[in-house]
Amino acid sequence: MVYQFKITSIENSEFLRVIEIDAERSFADLHWCIQNCCQYTSDQLASFFVAGDNFGIQKEITFLDCGKNGSRIEVMGKTKLHDILSDTGQRLLYVFDFFSDRSFYIELTEIYMKKHLQENQVTEIQGDAPAQVLEEELQDQGQVILETENGYQDYGDLDDYTEIFGEMEDLIEGD
Repeated sequence: MVYQFKITSIENSEFLRVIEIDAERSFADLHWCIQNCCQYTSDQLASFFVAGDNFGIQKEITFLDCGKNGSRIEVMGKTKLHDILSDTGQRLLYVFDFFSDRSFYIELTEIYMKKHLQENQVTEIQGDAPAQVLEEELQDQGQVILETENGYQDYGDLDDYTEIFGEMEDLIEGD
């Protein structure tokens, strides 16, 4: 059985990824597929949240084992897709930036019953993925602004400074 997922972002209306993955795969496999197709690095925490009506959270599937038994938290590497998902239209929230509370909306759009995949497939790519960490995006914008501002600021050579303010020894001796 193969699941087809549609992944969208509220940050970029042009962003779309469609992924096909075997239902026997784990949520960790889906996580790595999303990371790769968005060109994200693996140094950030991420979690899936099984969404109910209006994306109300029912269960968390986290990358790290928090050791909480009996809670509504599963571990990606131990949880198969078919253990949680069984119907088209089911939705997930994939949080990829916990510090800025940024996520993708994921919907199970198709289930192909008599099909199996050895490798995950990204069947559709539209638009650019949002920056993995919001700070990176802000830093890029800030760097452009800083470079523009620095173009206007020219303090000249150190000799000019000395001519204007005098030698440092003169300032100290003046006390």
